[in-house]
Amino acid sequence: MKSKEQINKQLNRLLNINYKAEQAFIEVIDNVENTVIKNFLRVSGYERKQFIKKIDSAIRQIGGIPTYPDTSLIKSNIITASFNKTVLKSNKLKILNEIGKMQVTDIEKYQKILNNFDFPEQIENSLRKQKDAIIHSLYGIEVHKDLFARNQLI
Repeated sequence: MKSKEQINKQLNRLLNINYKAEQAFIEVIDNVENTVIKNFLRVSGYERKQFIKKIDSAIRQIGGIPTYPDTSLIKSNIITASFNKTVLKSNKLKILNEIGKMQVTDIEKYQKILNNFDFPEQIENSLRKQKDAIIHSLYGIEVHKDLFARNQLI
């Protein structure tokens, strides 16, 4: 089994990934006009907040200290310029594509950490469930994209 310090380091990486995602969703909500997308972002942000709580708890249970990113640095750096432009143009399909890209990036980060590090079984199961929940959100994005595309054709 890996040392507590190594487990703490990996969990803190995932804590930061989820914290940044949650903040991005919150930041974008105010700039999106579409109610469906706003609701999707709220649910996704809430889901990430729950992940943060679970990871924070796991870190504390092993005697580690959760390290959150500096919020003053995050606010301006979370959302890419291209995503900001997409949101401002209110193109629903492109907004969902950008959200999907963010989710895919986070899934890849989760998978890389899970592949390269052996966690205690309980923690690994929890992290796999979190990754799976993000994957499921991609399905939701695809459904919404399909609906928006159909409405544009009508």
